Amino acid sequence: MDVKVRNIRKEFKGQAALYDVSLDINSGELIALLGPSGSGKTTLLRLIAGLEFPNRGTIHFGGRDASFQSVQERHVGFVFQAYALFKHMTVFDNIAFGLTVRPRAERPSRAIIKNKVTELLELVQLSGLEKRYPGQLSGGQRQRVALARALAIDPTVLLLDEPFGALDAKVRKDLRRWLRELHDATHHTTVFVTHDQEEALELADRVVVMSNGKIEQVGTPLEVYDRPATPFVYGFLGSTNVLPVTVQNGQVFLDGFEIPLAVTKEPVSGPASIYIRAHDLEVTDNRQHAIPGVVKMVRHFSGQTRLEVRVPSSTHDISAEIPDDRHSGVRQLEVGHRVLLRPRQFGLFPREKQFEVDAQALNQGVHLSVVR
Repeated sequence: MDVKVRNIRKEFKGQAALYDVSLDINSGELIALLGPSGSGKTTLLRLIAGLEFPNRGTIHFGGRDASFQSVQERHVGFVFQAYALFKHMTVFDNIAFGLTVRPRAERPSRAIIKNKVTELLELVQLSGLEKRYPGQLSGGQRQRVALARALAIDPTVLLLDEPFGALDAKVRKDLRRWLRELHDATHHTTVFVTHDQEEALELADRVVVMSNGKIEQVGTPLEVYDRPATPFVYGFLGSTNVLPVTVQNGQVFLDGFEIPLAVTKEPVSGPASIYIRAHDLEVTDNRQHAIPGVVKMVRHFSGQTRLEVRVPSSTHDISAEIPDDRHSGVRQLEVGHRVLLRPRQFGLFPREKQFEVDAQALNQGVHLSVVR
């Protein structure tokens, strides 16, 4: 089932939570709504579910306008962070609940319900636990029961609100892998909310990055990570250095000191910000398109070297995360050493325009493209 969100605005007590949001979700797609608290991602999920209704705009399920239909009319499955299982019911009864409460004319027979629950228990890897109660299960097992209960009604769309937020890091990773496998097996149209960028990038077919009630960017995990469309996306995804600079006649100045990052193709003037991911920096002995600095800190961990480098004549530091290549010379660096850091790619955002430089361009002389 495809879902089309068109020009949605949602207000609470006169305050807008979503501003003119539009989004197409393809049938069978796994979509992540990613953003910090207050970005509007949970509000958008609840609007898709029918738990909230828009002040303006429409939501279509397939060719049907579902903007003001209830959860039951939309036939969605919803999984909450806190599981929302019935403590007095067994695992079997929790999973079967959505089927047993249907009107008598629509209710499946006991045999069909039993077969359905048995199949789901196997699918979510909980066979043999059908007689237990939620209090006898681990957090990861309870979340699997919640997912099985949502799937029992054969939903048109499966919606998950921070599904792994209450779990520890190892269980989260295990369940992420399992959820992806589950989605590939069932092909339900699935939308999940998360503030965890690693979770979104690992799980989703496409990621919807949100901030302050608006969609900043929609794309595959590679697209939003490697080609950020806005300063917010650049800063939110990954470990990013942000340097306040001034651009004059294609030259970049930091605290009055020129840093050799040429922007000659689209000359601009005035204040701007450069965004450089820590892992997009490499140590070089070529001063062209490299930022000079003095090493302030060196740490070796997990096959990487983390550097903190102070830019000369500046109060700003740059963080770099560089693989421990025996031939790169990074292992010999110590505090106080001078170093040249070359970004493989970076983003320059003067005022409301975005300028991006890609890795190939840096190897051939900077090519600058403008995204309006």
